[in-house]
Amino acid sequence: MKRQSGSALGAAVIFILSATMLTMAVLAMSKYNTFTIRPHVELQKSFYINEGAANRIQWLIAADRGLHSTTNPGNEDYSEFDYDRFIADGVVHTIDYYGTEIEFTITDARSGLDFSSRSINSTLNRIKRTWNTDTDLTDKLDILRELITDYTDSNDNVTGDGKEVAEYEAEEKLPLPRNAAIQFREELFYIDGFTDLFPVDKHGRLTSIRLIPPGNMANLSGNPSIFTADKFLLQTFCDLEEDEAETVLEAIRLFQTERINLEDQLGVELLPKIRRGLSWQESGFYTVNLRPKTDSGRISKRLTFTFNGFGVNGPSEDTVRYLQWIFY
Repeated sequence: MKRQSGSALGAAVIFILSATMLTMAVLAMSKYNTFTIRPHVELQKSFYINEGAANRIQWLIAADRGLHSTTNPGNEDYSEFDYDRFIADGVVHTIDYYGTEIEFTITDARSGLDFSSRSINSTLNRIKRTWNTDTDLTDKLDILRELITDYTDSNDNVTGDGKEVAEYEAEEKLPLPRNAAIQFREELFYIDGFTDLFPVDKHGRLTSIRLIPPGNMANLSGNPSIFTADKFLLQTFCDLEEDEAETVLEAIRLFQTERINLEDQLGVELLPKIRRGLSWQESGFYTVNLRPKTDSGRISKRLTFTFNGFGVNGPSEDTVRYLQWIFY
């Protein structure tokens, strides 16, 4: 009898230990799934939040345009208004979208170096004039011009250090080249050495290069906006020394983060140079960058989109046409 009791007790202990281990395994798996699945759920949620906020921001811009027939980017005194202004000046805004705080900036789509078909040569020529003493750079620009020429022309004749079908085939890069005008900015990644001269930003995007509107849906020609300028662009378009360009970049940063009047910061020496070289006005085409609030700690996608601004009556034919719409 005692032997049977001992066997039953042993079986009970084994059962309890097995149940405990099974429970611990389930808890561990549940915790693991929480850590692995939650980021995916949060990222999926951010798609909807960003899309909804993007729609609201478009109407905020429309409302601002309706209230103010003229704008003075860089010099608007935000403190004079009891509501926020939504101008293409890169100022950081925050909105609460149904309990989720989102930061965003609005800039002009007419920004960065213009490599559209009508402006490639003039852009390269301008850079060469400014940096003519840097023979290494000018030599690379000449090669880049030849590569882009062969990529876009309709013949199979190799131009200098350019490449045509045979060269791309040897590199297993068919069906390159396009043999027609470049249709979108990211095609420039196909051009050898392009990102060595014009590096991507921290997100791997060519934000220093102007968008090439699909299907000629927009005209973005003209001097680039000051509010997205980097040091190279400031030196190229405004003939600034390196320390002057850094001073301007700091002034832009203070304006966009603390809303300190830009003209007051630049002074009488720098201001004329900047106004001659860069645009301070809106083209009517807006680029909006959305991101989670800096200190939120929230897992989220970012969204960048560019569109043709419209009035409070809505877009033409009730259709918003985007020049770009990208999550990253």
